[in-house]
Amino acid sequence: MRLLASTAILILIATGPTAAPAQASSPRIAYGWAWPDGAGKLRIVPRAAKLVTMHYGIKSYRLKPLAGAKEIRLDYSSASFYRTSVTCDARDNGGKYAVSAKGLGKTACAPGDLAFIFTLGPTLVRIAYDGTKATTIHQFWPGVATERLKTAFGALRYLGDGTPGPSISGIVSFTPEGGQPMKLGYDEMAGFTRITEVCSADWLTGGDPRNADGEGVGSIACNARQMTAVLKRLKHPVLVKVSYSPLAGGISRLWEVSREA
Repeated sequence: MRLLASTAILILIATGPTAAPAQASSPRIAYGWAWPDGAGKLRIVPRAAKLVTMHYGIKSYRLKPLAGAKEIRLDYSSASFYRTSVTCDARDNGGKYAVSAKGLGKTACAPGDLAFIFTLGPTLVRIAYDGTKATTIHQFWPGVATERLKTAFGALRYLGDGTPGPSISGIVSFTPEGGQPMKLGYDEMAGFTRITEVCSADWLTGGDPRNADGEGVGSIACNARQMTAVLKRLKHPVLVKVSYSPLAGGISRLWEVSREA
């Protein structure tokens, strides 16, 4: 018996105790507005989310700022993706909704379908992710009511394009007067209003003071593509007026401003 016990001890010392099977870590969850960040990539600032019943009895989520949340960038090229529309190639819901009792999209689609949605603008999502990889992405419905916009004067600096290709998706740094810098995105729906009469001209070039109001804010309507072309040529931050959505992190309209107008 002593020999058998000694042998068992030697075997245990040589091989070590039997290892328990590794437990897979649970994915992390983020709710918020997802923006394109290059081919197969997205960026999102996580928000606090509360399940609510919205118009027509559809479940969705009400978002609020999440203390300490930082922007995260994720690869969605191999993620499962579920839309709130009944088809994957729809530009919008068209009055038909595929939404679960938990307020999440039910139509199974592919990562390429999310890339298509990004050509239309940012989208509300619930993302399960592991490290830098998104594993499951569900759209949820923004509802009829939209977030109340904020408007402020401040300094703006162009950071770069949000995604390659023909879609318009730019990223800027905006510092409101008396506030902290924030990153904002915009898409083709963003408005651009100038003092300069030629939309493609350099910043504050050839402007007419009559095109500005009492605060020096421009009145000549231009578009987002022209805005991108102008902002890309900037060598330093410029004074602007911006109407933006804090939770979505998106620009609704940008005005060229001259305090000398």
